[in-house]
Amino acid sequence: MPRKGGSSISIKSKWTKTKWLLADRTLRRFVPETKRFTRSSLHAMIGRYKTVYFKPTTGTGGSGIARIVRLSARKYQVKKDTRTTTISSASSLYRQLTRIARGRSYLLQKGIYLKAARGRPFDLRMMVQKDGSKWVPTVMFVKLGKKNKIVTNYHQGGKLAKVEPTLRRSGYSSAQVTRYKQKLKMLGMQTARCFDRHSTRFKELGLDVALDRKGRLWILEVNTRPGFSALKSLADKRFYRTVVRYGRKYGRTK
Repeated sequence: MPRKGGSSISIKSKWTKTKWLLADRTLRRFVPETKRFTRSSLHAMIGRYKTVYFKPTTGTGGSGIARIVRLSARKYQVKKDTRTTTISSASSLYRQLTRIARGRSYLLQKGIYLKAARGRPFDLRMMVQKDGSKWVPTVMFVKLGKKNKIVTNYHQGGKLAKVEPTLRRSGYSSAQVTRYKQKLKMLGMQTARCFDRHSTRFKELGLDVALDRKGRLWILEVNTRPGFSALKSLADKRFYRTVVRYGRKYGRTK
C-alpha cells in the first residue's frame, strides 16, 4: 500500500502500478505485456516472446533484473548482471528463476528491443511533478545503457544525456524529435491523471519509457519516488535545479 515519502506518497509494487496503467483506456496500449511470475505464466510468455524480462515486484535501481532469451524451441539464455547461463528446458528455466527470486515476488515482462545511439541502447525518463494541485511535465532525459548491461540505470553504469541530441544521433529528424517530446509529455500527464484517480497524494512520477527499434514508445515502469541526484552528472544543471524547485513545494529536496 502507499507509503509516505516526504509529503508525496509512494507505491512500491510494480504490479499494482502496472494494473492501474492497464485499466486506463489511453495508456494500456503503451504497456508491454506483464504477468506475475508463475510456472504457467512463464510458459506462456516464453512461448509468445523471444525476449522476456524477469523483474522483482519491488526494487529500485535495476537490481535483481534478469533477461531471458529463447534461443530455440527448448533452449534459453538467462543473463543477470554480467553472468550468462544457458538452460536446456522450460522446467530448468523455471527452477533457475525461482532460485534468483529467493521467495520474493517477481514479474515477467515482454522484452522491448531498445533503440540505440552510437551502439548504446537507451530509454527515456519523463518526470511530472505537482505545483499545488496541478501536474506539470518538468524534465525529460535519456538513460544510455552501458555495453553488455541489460538495464540502462545510472547505478548500473548507465549515463544520462539530453533527449534531442540522443534521438538525432539515433537517426530522427528535428520534427520527429519534437513529436516524440510531445508524446512523452502526453504520456506523463495521462499517467499523472491515472494515478490521481487512485490517490491525489502523489506529487511526483518518473516514467521509464522505452523507444523500440520500430519507433514505438512503451511505458516500462512508473516510479513514485524517482531518484534525481544523478541529474547532477549532466553538464546542464537546469534539469536538476528544476526538479528540486518543484520538489521543495511538496517537501522533497533530495
